[in-house]
Amino acid sequence: MATNGRMSVVEDLVKYLDTSMNKLNRIWTEIGIVDYQRKERAQTAMLHLQNLLEDMVQEEEALKHQITKRIEKYTQEVKSLCSELEIPQFEPCGKLSMLQCEKDLRAKVDSLSGEKQERLKTLKMLKDQDQLLCDAMCLTPYYIPTGSTPSNDQLKALEQHVNSLKTEKEKRFAEFVSKKKQIVELFHEIDRNPQSDFECDVICEEDTTFLLSTENMKSLKVLLTELEEQKEDMQKEVCALWDRITCLWDRLEISEAERSHFRKDKSGIKPALLETLKAEISRCEKLKFDNIQRFVEGMRKEIVEWWDKCFYSREQREQFTSYYNENYTEALLDEHDREVQKLKKYYDGHQHLFESLEKWDSYFRQMIEMERKANDPNRFNNRGGKLLQEEKARKKVLKDLPKIEEDLKETVLKWEAEHGCPFLVEGVALDDFIQRQWTAYEEQKVKEKEQRHKAKARLMEEEMIYGSKPSTPAKKRFLTTPTKTPSKLRKLDDGSCSRISVQLNDTTKTPMSCSKIQHSSVFASPSMRAPMSASKYTPGCKTTRRRSLRGNRKVLTERNMGPPPSALFSHTTSGIQMNSTLTYRRKPPLGI
Repeated sequence: MATNGRMSVVEDLVKYLDTSMNKLNRIWTEIGIVDYQRKERAQTAMLHLQNLLEDMVQEEEALKHQITKRIEKYTQEVKSLCSELEIPQFEPCGKLSMLQCEKDLRAKVDSLSGEKQERLKTLKMLKDQDQLLCDAMCLTPYYIPTGSTPSNDQLKALEQHVNSLKTEKEKRFAEFVSKKKQIVELFHEIDRNPQSDFECDVICEEDTTFLLSTENMKSLKVLLTELEEQKEDMQKEVCALWDRITCLWDRLEISEAERSHFRKDKSGIKPALLETLKAEISRCEKLKFDNIQRFVEGMRKEIVEWWDKCFYSREQREQFTSYYNENYTEALLDEHDREVQKLKKYYDGHQHLFESLEKWDSYFRQMIEMERKANDPNRFNNRGGKLLQEEKARKKVLKDLPKIEEDLKETVLKWEAEHGCPFLVEGVALDDFIQRQWTAYEEQKVKEKEQRHKAKARLMEEEMIYGSKPSTPAKKRFLTTPTKTPSKLRKLDDGSCSRISVQLNDTTKTPMSCSKIQHSSVFASPSMRAPMSASKYTPGCKTTRRRSLRGNRKVLTERNMGPPPSALFSHTTSGIQMNSTLTYRRKPPLGI
């Protein structure tokens, strides 16, 4: 393509030169210039043309040389900038012309120079910020060699360092402001004034002037901790003094009016309050020795309360023999005081165990109480869904009690493994204590069941002798249709059933008695011989015989006084319930 262009130029130049020479020859002919002069003039024209072309060539050669030098210069600058900026070297494309290469190199130099200036500007800004932050926190500035251009990695690291310092300064300043506020409040609460130069700097100077150095922040933390510990110690001391005063007041039976008068304006933990409380304790101690007997008796009540809280057994309680000493002296008072402190210390050392044990004991007692209510025949005489609520509560207690018992055992086992000694409840191990409670509960249930059976048998015997006592008025009894017939009566168990069947066989032989059984929900009093204790029967005198039976029933009832009759109709073990008309029906389960 270039060769074709060059040949076209040559042809054009030859054509232009031929045209020009023809014009010159024609002009020379018209002028009349001879041939040798024409030849000279033609050579002169060629000489001018050669000189012109040579000058043009020289100028272009000079231009080429300048371009080459500039390319070399830009190349060196690019290499130097790439080295300073720590970036890969720039390599121009080999197929580019000199002008294009020079242009690319010049643009690259300008770009790298701008990046260098930007880095230096950023470096100066970051170093200034770093210096200010380091001065505020007494830290060493970030090191970057002077006179060199920082790399991107160095600038990023410096920027991260500055950002971290900013964050640290903000954190320290916020921590300082917060702790200063707490310190000022603590100084006010404990009534203390600044004692050192550092405390004065913290309390009295402006927040922005405080030097947030590492040492100062540590000292600030130490000061706050010291003040908090001092406050905590003073609070403990004040609480102990108040507890001591309250204990003395209780034992001395100080009136509530006098207590309220003393408590007025007695809040806080300042030293003046401590002195006032100590003075009150001294006054009460003096009164204590003036009323030793009353004081000892009050302490004995408190000891009993602590014994109950610590689940002490009778043997453990009897070990404190001073409890039974009636010689009221200061030594006896001191012994009681030491016993109270010992019990308090023991309870505090095992408080979490006793709290778990008290929780189990509370649920166990709730279970017993709910079982008692479930066996109460009057529980159906309620309105408003109270029975359903009680049943839900009972189910919840029965569900939670095993979990609480298991958690208690695990807690005690863990404590025993850590301390290497057993945890005693009423003088025995926890498992034995729980087993003893359950055994006592089961024995009590069996005992109550036997009592109910005996009372039930006595009541049946009385009813078979004197007739059943109706639970409803006579009008209502005979207006209703019987719900069950004698053929559907359930067979009774044990010996009472056989006794009833014998009495029925002996006393219900007449058609009249059978008719009464079939058409009434109440058994009539059977016709039988009066007991020996009854008055003599006079034929035709029904009133006398009825009065005799009533008197005998009353005497027998008073003699065999046992559990109330209402308890005889709630035996949940056998699942059978008897109504007042000797009609038996299956008792529905609870909750239905």
